[in-house]
Amino acid sequence: MVQKAESYPYEIMPERCNGCVLCMKACPVKAIRLREHKAVIMHHLCVDCGICHQLCPQNAVYHVSQPFDAIKAFPKPVAIPSVTLFSQFGYEVTPNQVLLALRHIGFAEVLDLSWLCEWTNEAVENYLLAHPELRPGISANCPVVVQLIEKYYPSLIPNLIPFLPPRLAAARWCKTSLAQRKGWRPEEVGVFYISPCGARNVSMDSPRYVEHNYVDGMLCFHDVFGPIIRALDEIEETEIIQKCSGVGLAWALSGGHAAEVNVKHTLAVAGFEEVLKILEMLDAGRLQDLRFLEPLVCPDGCLGGTLAVENRFRAKSITRWMVRRHGSKSKVDPRRIARIIGEGYFDWEVTPTPHPLPPLDSQPEKAIAKLKRVDEIVAKLSGGQCGACGAPDCQTFAEDVVRGMASLSDCPIPKKSGHGCGGAEKDTMKIKEVVELLNLEVAAGMDGLDREVTGGYMGDMLSYVMAQAPAGAIWLTVQNHPNLVAVAVLRDLAAVCLVGGRTPLEETKVKAEEEGIPLLLSSEDAFSLAGRLHALNLGRVG
Repeated sequence: MVQKAESYPYEIMPERCNGCVLCMKACPVKAIRLREHKAVIMHHLCVDCGICHQLCPQNAVYHVSQPFDAIKAFPKPVAIPSVTLFSQFGYEVTPNQVLLALRHIGFAEVLDLSWLCEWTNEAVENYLLAHPELRPGISANCPVVVQLIEKYYPSLIPNLIPFLPPRLAAARWCKTSLAQRKGWRPEEVGVFYISPCGARNVSMDSPRYVEHNYVDGMLCFHDVFGPIIRALDEIEETEIIQKCSGVGLAWALSGGHAAEVNVKHTLAVAGFEEVLKILEMLDAGRLQDLRFLEPLVCPDGCLGGTLAVENRFRAKSITRWMVRRHGSKSKVDPRRIARIIGEGYFDWEVTPTPHPLPPLDSQPEKAIAKLKRVDEIVAKLSGGQCGACGAPDCQTFAEDVVRGMASLSDCPIPKKSGHGCGGAEKDTMKIKEVVELLNLEVAAGMDGLDREVTGGYMGDMLSYVMAQAPAGAIWLTVQNHPNLVAVAVLRDLAAVCLVGGRTPLEETKVKAEEEGIPLLLSSEDAFSLAGRLHALNLGRVG
């Protein structure tokens, strides 16, 4: 068997990344951060659009796919090429020649996916006519759009038309009907989708729409382009594999699907930002006059896919030429489509479920408090949106701080007023801010969390602390007896923090509550915690 695909279609090679922040700034869903000057993909936010892969000047963002030799692991490998593949070889190479070339380079069978796209046009039209209440029905063909809806617009999940994308319907047919027709054992059949899009690298562990993945691997255009070019000079066109008309071939173009769904008011939109705008309008309850929406996040649709070889403008010209050459009248028999719809040929096996991003806190009152904290942090930031903090913008950075994913000291840019968000020197910070930023535990003295902190002091000899600790400091110590509180009151310290995992005596906690002195706990040693406290730029740590 082929080795299972990685869980995510795009990953970053740290050894190539130089921390230029281009990918982070370009990510439309803010799913990339810089950690130790290296880009990191936050996969729970990512929708696999591949924009980072296209833009990275260091080629540090790579696509996870199977090598071409992976087909040799199956006695009966089957190719399902994207319709877009036909546009990659110039004006004179026909779709039938490309299909024959794929068979020539090692596939036991090759499916004309554009033929199934014609089927899907008819099936979607029938579904929309049978469900007039669905306004609009949204095509589920683009996996990035489906992820956007699941994570960012879950209210739109009921609008997705519950039909398998043609590639998955074809893969299921290969594993069942085709294998049975040819007398192949299902385990002999290896189905490989040839894609211009990394997002279609459906995880072998968690396939979408189906209970069990019918796709055994994904090859990108680069994997097959060279072998096909060589095979085109060797094949003899003695067989016609291509079944589709120009209607199926038009699926490579943005709007090629919507143009053939014969219902009132269809809309095709391509490009990530434009798709976002339309989804936001739908999420707000607008555009109820639409019956069908075909959203594709790549510019010009799949022709602009991140793994395509040919320039998308030339590919568009080639596709339009093929559409004209092969005719604009579909060859699909509507009666046959009506029959296979009734047999469940297109049906989802699993309905997509919402995967909304986690809130700032599961408890509403705490979430509101954290939201206010985000606003407070944003007010302290420079507003430069430079990315130097490791987040794409100040708002995202503030949210990362509140979620415990970043520290205020990560921002090196001061505000014009002279107070920075981290790098510029500050006069004070509240105890509760320090607790949050340094992940401290509050053992007693909750009422004192609004006290101002101006610095820190580290020491265990009470006489030294009584003589030298500055007012307003957080005192780091391993002592745990009640005299700590008396010294803190005497020196007007902001708080006492027990380090190294030390815990206070019960009478110490009682005394701290009586005096309103925050008693904090940390598992870190004094040296490490002092360094982190110093990084908050509160002044000096003695």
